[in-house]
Amino acid sequence: MQIDTFFYKFGLTNNEKNIYLFLLGNGPVIASVIGKRANIKRVTVYASLDSLAKKGLVISFEKNKVNYFEAVHPEEILSICKEQTEEALNLQNEAKKVLSALKQVEKNRIAPIIEVGGKIKYYQGLDAVKKLIYETLEEGAKEQLCIGLNRYHTQHLWDEWKKYTKRRKSVGMNVRSIQPDTKAARAYKKRDENELRVTRLVPDKKFPTKCELNIIGDMIALFTSHGNEPSGAKIYNKDMAQVLRSLFELAWEKSKEYDEKITKGAKKSK
Repeated sequence: MQIDTFFYKFGLTNNEKNIYLFLLGNGPVIASVIGKRANIKRVTVYASLDSLAKKGLVISFEKNKVNYFEAVHPEEILSICKEQTEEALNLQNEAKKVLSALKQVEKNRIAPIIEVGGKIKYYQGLDAVKKLIYETLEEGAKEQLCIGLNRYHTQHLWDEWKKYTKRRKSVGMNVRSIQPDTKAARAYKKRDENELRVTRLVPDKKFPTKCELNIIGDMIALFTSHGNEPSGAKIYNKDMAQVLRSLFELAWEKSKEYDEKITKGAKKSK
């Protein structure tokens, strides 16, 4: 039925719809009559009449010290809909005005960091990844085993990366690093002596990577700032760190051969 569908879309409950139609067909009556004739509990009648009045569909007046209720003319519904439309358009225009400010708030929101049992932390967003990178320095004067050159310092915040490296040096954290042979990695290797690091290059095709793995003591940090969703994780687990450290040592052994070939090839090409 079209009337039922309209009033549902208008936001009326079934009781509100029935009361409005009853008043429209019977004229002004008191609440008790509505309850009896429409078979609706008295408490519900008063609540529905109050809601209908707020929506502009029912008016009340006093006669012989008794409150009567009356439905507004159907034409009033058109006026109400028009007012609602105008209010919605005004609100839409206001939304357009504050849209850029709201986007800025979203852009500057604190990236989520989820911690599980104090042993595992997950980081989402570039700011969170930056926090993770600095947190690795809390391990102090331990050796950092590094695999893969994260794009954080080649694509994002180069000054921040220099600040991180300076702080790493101040805590006495030395690094052994295995990197794919890229332009950025060669520049990274040239700074080894000044940055307390030993880097070995391996063929880029054999070792393509867009993320970085750090093993420091019993801590494992894996992170990437590549793409639209930078993310990372930090895990404290002695056994996991040990197996990754063993794999690193095996790779470190083989990387010496690759690094020597790459270094000789670079010298010949000069």
